[in-house]
Amino acid sequence: MMKKRIIPSILLRGGTQVCVSQNFSPWRTVGVLAQNLRLHVQRSADELLLINLDQAGNQQFVHPERVLRLIRQEVDIPIAYAGGIRSASDAASCINAGFDKVYVTSAFLDDPSVVESIADVIGSQSIGLILPYMRRDDGEGWVWDYRSRRFTDSILQASIKLSFGLGVGEIVLHDVSRDGTLSGLDTLILGDLENCQPPISVLLAGGAGDADHICNMLRSPWIQGVVASSIFSLTQSTPVTIRRHCVNHNIKMRRCAYLKSQLS
Repeated sequence: MMKKRIIPSILLRGGTQVCVSQNFSPWRTVGVLAQNLRLHVQRSADELLLINLDQAGNQQFVHPERVLRLIRQEVDIPIAYAGGIRSASDAASCINAGFDKVYVTSAFLDDPSVVESIADVIGSQSIGLILPYMRRDDGEGWVWDYRSRRFTDSILQASIKLSFGLGVGEIVLHDVSRDGTLSGLDTLILGDLENCQPPISVLLAGGAGDADHICNMLRSPWIQGVVASSIFSLTQSTPVTIRRHCVNHNIKMRRCAYLKSQLS
């Protein structure tokens, strides 16, 4: 069985300012990139996701050279990138520059075939899909377009199934309505995944506020990890404390050997 993962995400605005928000507004600055990178490494994060909000939704990708320089100086763990990637050449330039993986959203919303072309160039292991969604009053999940801040015409389950044939190695299901609330992850997603039976890794994002929120969702065989930001900026939780909590509840976690040494 694949070991479960805790993945801190870093949201960048205005160059290297690190921010958090609730439902994407208002944005609150909680530090700078170099400081956050060092902090997550010190707290034993075993991977990171960097989301460049300045690039999100842009039609033309701008290579984040300044960000890359800081990462090379501060980080010796796997790090993924999201923000503005709309073509195979954009994705390849990020991988060649040192990122371990890229995630796309706009490319999928506009033309899913572009995602397939990216996977053909950089490989499934190097591309993931971030799928934002919200639930309507009847509880059905629908894909949400963060650019227009509106529902799309795509039902969440249908989009999840569509992603399986595009060559992505991983999908992040992001409940936008819970973003930054610390109120708990979307438990209804478990039924969606049971119906979809995903053959690829699935991560959840949106709403994680304490270790129990994460631990309870990681019990599902369909969920391989949780991506979170606000919990690490606004609470005392760290990747180590959450992993320890999960291990104590018999969930096999990445870095278990490290945790056993800490618990002994």
